[in-house]
Amino acid sequence: MQVRVILRENIKPSSPTPSHLKTLKLSLFDQIVTKSYFPAILFYPTNDGLLKLPQLKKSLSEALTRFYPLSGRVKDQFSIECNDEGASYSEALVDYNMSDFLDPPKIDLLNQLLPCHCQPWVACQDRASAVCLAIQVNVFNCGGIAIGVCVLHTIADGITLSAFLKSWAAIARGANDQQLFCPDFTTSSTLFPPRDLLSLPCSNRFMVAWHKEAISVTRRFVFDANAIATLKAKAKGEYVSNPTRYESLTALIWKCLINASMKMSGFARPSLLEHAVDMRRRMGQPLSAYSMGNVTIVAHTVYNPSDDTNISILRDLATIVRQSIEEVNGDLMRTLQGDEGFLLLRSFAEMIAEMFQKEEPKSFGFTNWCNFGLNKIDFGWGKPLWVGASGGGNLSCVNYVLFKDMESGQGTEAWVTLEEKEMAVFENDPDLLAFALRNPSVSRP
Repeated sequence: MQVRVILRENIKPSSPTPSHLKTLKLSLFDQIVTKSYFPAILFYPTNDGLLKLPQLKKSLSEALTRFYPLSGRVKDQFSIECNDEGASYSEALVDYNMSDFLDPPKIDLLNQLLPCHCQPWVACQDRASAVCLAIQVNVFNCGGIAIGVCVLHTIADGITLSAFLKSWAAIARGANDQQLFCPDFTTSSTLFPPRDLLSLPCSNRFMVAWHKEAISVTRRFVFDANAIATLKAKAKGEYVSNPTRYESLTALIWKCLINASMKMSGFARPSLLEHAVDMRRRMGQPLSAYSMGNVTIVAHTVYNPSDDTNISILRDLATIVRQSIEEVNGDLMRTLQGDEGFLLLRSFAEMIAEMFQKEEPKSFGFTNWCNFGLNKIDFGWGKPLWVGASGGGNLSCVNYVLFKDMESGQGTEAWVTLEEKEMAVFENDPDLLAFALRNPSVSRP
């Protein structure tokens, strides 16, 4: 497959950012996420993609006026300079038909559809000049469009990216100001102000236990509605009487990851699961669904071979997953807002670092994009045929799992990134094969 970039430029907001909004204070949680880009790619089956590009550019400029920090640059560890320098925008021609690309999805080629200078999950070395948002619009031979997006994690989580894409699409469809919501970029940093991270030993333990330079591969596994219902029944237990889809899928995949790790190393070792939990719903007012930035906290779950947890029983793992998520509640949110909260994070970072020094656990990162609505984003020519993430080798994100909805709404995709040798063991786990389909074709509407 050949991808030829035919245009590169910066798209600035349609209206300048007011002077009182020129500096955006980061929140503590913005500071401690990985300083890298995370991606999404939306595929649209149309036959006149080139004709749609001017409207995409125009509506992007208007959307950036509402999401003005995405046009700025990182000023320092405490703030974003909202200077309207613009988002990186490129257009590319793909010498391939979209139907062939998605039958089945060519996971190893996905990164070619992303902005070339924003490698997904690779840490930014020069944050001062790094764009906060980069977009590449790819037009296939058939006229189909794939919109590849990379957003700097410092300024956004998955919900923020989803909100931006929904607003951009609504503007492209002709929505007016009264029909659009107003994103809130200030409340999270008011509640959780930035700190001098030099005083936080081992701050890089947060959210990055699975973030390292390594040659890895990504595989896509699909769980249909029947498989999920069966998994929920197996995950049900005395403590978790109504396991969620996330808890059930996480328990299964974590179990298979632990087994693969044991086979690779030849011995049982502790396993640390880190999963991002949205704070918006758990805190209530004054945070709302329109609070932008990194409004997430990492919950930690540990499996230790020496304890009573039996990984062969799905409900045991589902139980400890549920318990770790329940610890992220309103009481914790209120504690984290003051100086005591910063001390709590500091002591927790030291505890995790000590665990790695003593026991060297195998760590895995889980992210849940289900219910983000990415599969419903309509720019005026219908919902996406499929939504992808990143793929291919040489990613700097390993031992990582991402869940997302299937576009039909009748199942869930699990994107798993592991080092190549470990993936060969993991993807042949009998328990995984009993429930998941590996990389099936995308069904056209």
